[in-house]
This record gives sequence, C-alpha cells and structure tokens, in this order.
Amino acid sequence: MRISRYTQVSGSMRCFTMGSAVVTLAIAIALTSTGELLAQGIAEIEEGSPVLPSPTEDDFLSTDPNAAPLDEEDLESDVGEIRILSRPAQTPSQHQPPRQPNAQLLLRSSAFSSSNVAGSTLSPASDAVFVNQATLLLTPELGPNTRLIATAHGGLTRFATEGENNYNAFGVSVGVQQRLTPKTYGQIDWLNNQLFDANDGSRELTDNSARLIIGRQDQLDNRLRLDTAYELQARFTNPSDRSRISNTLGTRLRYDFSPDWQATLGYRFSMDDYTQNGRFDTAHQLQVSTTYVPSKNTFVSGYASYRFGHSSDATVQPENLSFGIGVGINIPLF
Repeated sequence: MRISRYTQVSGSMRCFTMGSAVVTLAIAIALTSTGELLAQGIAEIEEGSPVLPSPTEDDFLSTDPNAAPLDEEDLESDVGEIRILSRPAQTPSQHQPPRQPNAQLLLRSSAFSSSNVAGSTLSPASDAVFVNQATLLLTPELGPNTRLIATAHGGLTRFATEGENNYNAFGVSVGVQQRLTPKTYGQIDWLNNQLFDANDGSRELTDNSARLIIGRQDQLDNRLRLDTAYELQARFTNPSDRSRISNTLGTRLRYDFSPDWQATLGYRFSMDDYTQNGRFDTAHQLQVSTTYVPSKNTFVSGYASYRFGHSSDATVQPENLSFGIGVGINIPLF
C-alpha cells in the first residue's frame, strides 16, 4: 500500500539540526508529509534548520534539517557546529572559545521507527526509516554580533517496508543570525527543500519557506541548561495544499553528565494553519534524547519521542511514537 507523501506525517526527526543548518539542516525533520516525517525523525536524532544546535541535540523547535539553538560550546549535531556569536573579550586575557569554522561538511546517518508513518486514519501503518545526508555549512561572521548561515544539503530516505515511498531530498538555505543579548539571539532565513521520488526521479514536493526564530539559552548551573525558542514560518509549496503558516514554541532542558555525554528533555507545541484548504492542526511533542561525543567532530545519539494533537481534517492522525538513533561527523573545511 502506497502512503501518500502529502498526508499528515507524525514522525519525530529533527533531533540535531544545526542551526544546524546543515546539521540542523542536516538532520532535522518532523512534519506533515512523509518527507516531513523523515525530517522530523532526523531532527529528533539530531533534531533538526540553520541556527545552531548542539552536537547532541536537534533543533528543538524545527522540523526541518537546519535549525538549532545557541550554545557557544556546542557542536551542533545537525548543522555542524554553529555557535552563537561569542561576546567580545573585555580584557586581553579573557578566555575565548575556539574559533567557529567558516565552512564545514556535515555527514549524518540515522534510523528511526514510527508507529504511524503516514499520520493518517485511513491507512495507519508503522515502519522503520533510514536516512543518510550530507550538508555543506557556511557560517562567516558579518560583524561582532552577526553571522551569515548558508547551507546546501542532499539526502536519501528509505523505508523498510513501504519502499514505494522512498525519496531523495535536496535543499538550500540562507539566513542571518543576530545576537540580541548575551543569552538571546534572533534569526531570519529563507529555505528551499525539494523531494524526489527515488523510483522514477519525479519531483514530489517543492517547499519555499521564510522563517523567523527567537531563542534564548540560560545556564542554570555548570551542568544544567534551559533552552527556549519561538519560531514563525511561512511555507509556500507545490503542490499548494501543503502551504501553511506555522507557529512553534519549544523548551528543552539539557544536562551534561560529563563533557562528552549529554541528555535532554524537551517539549514543543505547534500550530499549523493551511492556507489553501482551511485545515488547522495543533500538536504537542515530548522528547527525551541522549548524545555521546567521543571526539570534537563526531557524535552518537538516541531519542524517544511521543507526538499527539488534533487536526480539523478527520483523515489526519497526529499521534505518533518514535524511537531513533544517529551518528554524525563534522569535517571543518576552513
């Protein structure tokens, strides 16, 4: 049975998205279509849009493969390591974090299960999904508090049993991240994502999006950090029935057991207003994840996610339970 790529999908993928632009980009996804589902799963594994995620976390708001929050010490798992711009040193001796590479190649491989891969009441089905992705991430500084974030990524998504739904993805994004206060940042960007049928090469979906992110990180103690963020995204798709305005609020608590082992507990609430067909969805998502960073530019992660909500379309079922694992390598270029 073929699952429509345009049905509501409730995956949980974006786990490490790097501001992850590329990481984040690279990995994050959790949305309303099979492709979105994939992204969702990835995100959760790296959870993943271009801000700057940590090496063990996906963009906790986004569901696309490039988003993440802002820790100066984080190695974004999705998009690579896009740290929020560090504050200027007040004295020559003041400690400064290592310089953020201007260009990185992010390699991600992940697998996740979904209890309702199509997000549909008409054809509910569980499946396992495998994703491999490569992302080029560029993050040159434009000023002391401003950074350009640009990404280009390609990936392969394969389903264990629903092989007719296999697809390939390509995307690019460009945006600007601005430090607003020592703990807060803002980001605006444009993203283009395209999905192609892996069997015949036909284009399944084109998604152009404009996005605004406001995020904050609070270090509660030397091991505990609280991330909060708001995201507004306008998506213009072809076919047009996927076009929508999305509002998302998210919060994530991160605990560092050691310098190379972290765990997070997150919650996300989203509202999707579909502009072409009158559909309106609300969804809640709970996620727990853990990440191990054996070296500066590599990570291994795992997550569990539960998503539930309501849709004005009676054929859409947002409820989904997902588990995933992922590995990533960040290769600094210059």
